This record gives sequence, structure tokens and C-alpha cells, in this order.
Amino acid sequence: FTDRESLEGVMQVFEDDVHKEIDLASLMVKITDEEEINNPNTVKVIVDNRDFALYFSRSPIPYPRAKNEDTVYYKHKGIYAFRKSALMDFQRLPMLQLEATEKIEAIRYLEYGKKIKMVETNVQGIEIDTPEDLKKAQKAWK
Repeated sequence: FTDRESLEGVMQVFEDDVHKEIDLASLMVKITDEEEINNPNTVKVIVDNRDFALYFSRSPIPYPRAKNEDTVYYKHKGIYAFRKSALMDFQRLPMLQLEATEKIEAIRYLEYGKKIKMVETNVQGIEIDTPEDLKKAQKAWK
């Protein structure tokens, strides 16, 4: 439930990575709906100034302490591209505390110092995180 252009953008990350510093690439999309921002089934991501993932959470991140700030939220779309070594590392590296707490597998990579490059897309698509989401996806597929 995403578009070809977004997937090509994720793959382009590795083409552009001449120093081979990126372990994974994934998609993120801006979200503005308060219900979705506060929904624990929606994984949020924050990035640095080069769009490398800093953290993923089921909580709203960043937290808008000053309510007059124009806070931008990104939803992590569960689409990944891996270097082979990063994929192999996942099964051999044990789960640590943050991943166990949030129940977000991408955190395992961050906890072990792996670099995840995020690519922004405008395509919301359909995420399937709950039985209700599956019903929506099946309806959309028809």
C-alpha cells in the first residue's frame, strides 16, 4: 500500500551512499491528525538534520512543551531496505531494553549504533497494525 516512487527513493539511499555509512533505509510521512499523533499503534520517528533516525516511539515525539511551536510529526512507515550485513545482524543481536519497552524492532538497530536513513514520502498508504487496520486494507484492496 505504497507507491513505486517512494520505494525507489528508499533504494536510491544506497546508490547515493558512497561511504557505505547507511545500514538501513525506511520511509516516513508527515502526520497532522491529533488522533493519529497520539495513537500508540502509530509509530513516530524523529530525525536529525540529515534525515537519520534518532528515535522511534509509540508516544508523540517530539513533545511540544511550548504549545506555540509548529511541531512537525512523522509517522514511520514499516518499509525497510537493508544492507545484507544489517539484516544478518538483526537475528544475532539480542533485544535490548528500549526495543523491549516500545515494541519497535527498528530501535534494535539504533541501540547498536546502526544508521537508519529516513526518506520522506507524501503517500500515506495503509498501515496494518491492528485487526481493524486489516479490515480497512481488505476493503481498500477490493
